Amino acid sequence: MDAVMALCHFCEQHGPSIVFTCEKVKKAHYPSENIVNEQDSEVFTEPCSSAMDIGYATPYGSLDSLASNVTISSNRSSIKKADLCQACRSLPEGHQHFVSHDKDAGVIYRSMQHPNNPDVFRLVRHACVRSLSSEVCPGREGPIMFGDEQHGYVISFTFYVKDNYARGGQRWYSIICIMTDRVFLIQSWPFLVDCIGHIIEYLQMEADVVFKSESNEDTQSNSRPRARWSNVVTPRNFHQQRGDNSNARPLVQLTGNQDLYTYIHTAFTWIMRACRKRLKEQVTHGKITDENLMRAEILARAKRSYSVMSMDDPNVAAASAELNSLSLVALKSPDEPTSPTRAIFTSLRQMREVLQPPLFKAIAWHLLLGNQVIWRGQDQALVSSALHILKDILPIGCVKMQINSDVYVNSYKANILGLNDKVAIPQHVQKQEFFILVDVVPKVSTTQKLNQYYPALFDMPQSPLSGIEFRMTSGCLIPEKVPAMLHKLEVALANDNLSNEVVKQCLICLKQEWMNKAKILYKFTKIDNRDKEDTSKLLQTVLNCSEEDFRLMKFWITGLSTQYKEELRRSALEA
Repeated sequence: MDAVMALCHFCEQHGPSIVFTCEKVKKAHYPSENIVNEQDSEVFTEPCSSAMDIGYATPYGSLDSLASNVTISSNRSSIKKADLCQACRSLPEGHQHFVSHDKDAGVIYRSMQHPNNPDVFRLVRHACVRSLSSEVCPGREGPIMFGDEQHGYVISFTFYVKDNYARGGQRWYSIICIMTDRVFLIQSWPFLVDCIGHIIEYLQMEADVVFKSESNEDTQSNSRPRARWSNVVTPRNFHQQRGDNSNARPLVQLTGNQDLYTYIHTAFTWIMRACRKRLKEQVTHGKITDENLMRAEILARAKRSYSVMSMDDPNVAAASAELNSLSLVALKSPDEPTSPTRAIFTSLRQMREVLQPPLFKAIAWHLLLGNQVIWRGQDQALVSSALHILKDILPIGCVKMQINSDVYVNSYKANILGLNDKVAIPQHVQKQEFFILVDVVPKVSTTQKLNQYYPALFDMPQSPLSGIEFRMTSGCLIPEKVPAMLHKLEVALANDNLSNEVVKQCLICLKQEWMNKAKILYKFTKIDNRDKEDTSKLLQTVLNCSEEDFRLMKFWITGLSTQYKEELRRSALEA
């Protein structure tokens, strides 16, 4: 339901009463041929757009059908216009409603005594009773919000208008705004309260002029007003004071403004229209992620390397290889194709199934702890595809990758390395523990031998991985207790109920979790300069990390962006 605004009054005879209601109606539900007397409208000295016109005293339907016997049905009771006193009545007999057209939005704003829709009338009536009885702010004047899902949410602004012929010299009114969207109403609170406050200020100012004028006349004639009571009628003493209401006067008479409801209709229309237009959904971009920061830094470093590289430089081959490595890391994202030729390995789950879980676990263990992972084989497309899949396990700042290399490259230049099958691993590397080598070699099976002699029996498309054998060489054994991230990753990959896309998002969350822990460790040790004892307590009690997790975080600290580290140092100096 769109917003509905209403002016309510606490009548001395009838209690809380709806005086004037403004609601938005679809243009298709209102015949345009009945609109007459259109002119531009202004609210708060601020003109509406040219597409906004207002019609006064517009006849809609037969006048005889809206005579004093017309009844508006509701869930509470039937209200007849003949039963309304002067204080409860807004529009005179024969004047049915005001109409304003919003040509841009194709809607109509209609104001009348009571809404025609029984459901809308029920909500307005319920809000009217609560706004003038139980839901009031301290001092009984001012704005307050209440409501629920069943009856809608309401902003109610209660106020007094001076009247020489009322109990206590003033009458009690409220302006309410009803919506079913609680969040939108809360966001609109400052705007609505300010606009409604302007309307109330205008009404009270007009009523004060009439009140003072009548008081002066009484003083000059040395006579008191016909009826002046010492107490104000409130919900608590309403039943005791209820009686003759012959002194009831409409708000038009209290303010001395015969065009008062024209003004109120224009104001309500402008508020409802502007309230909807002023709030628009906007996508708010958060702070740039570490992944994007690091990618930008790597790409900038690659451009610098390219700009200073000279063809006469004797180290042009090494510089070109470094540039190629930086470009591979910076330009490749998880959403892009994993191989420039063909995607043989398509996901971590497929790789785990092909390599078998023990070999995949060993490769992932070395990779997460910063050890060098080397793939060597004749099929460079297969090697490249595998390395592009594996690099997604690490944060982009921890990835130094070279593929299709004809020489061995040290781990500080390439912790992920793809070699041709003719390249030998140096002896000093083979004696170390911090590497794992995966050789991709062809395997000749009995089926392949038969295929040489009887090709017609085996004329079937072969998988790129068929006839391939993966042999592992490593300088150490995988411990039983592995980093918690590796354990969670294996659980996700082994769960067949999770799709590849879900596993991908799970990996992103795991990397973010452990990157945040690495940030905490970096600040604790490098910025705050805490000792080993405090660091041990941090790991055990706060981060709940094991020794293997500590090794992982020490390596991942190297993947933090330079900008992040400088911000930490700057904050530490300012503190």
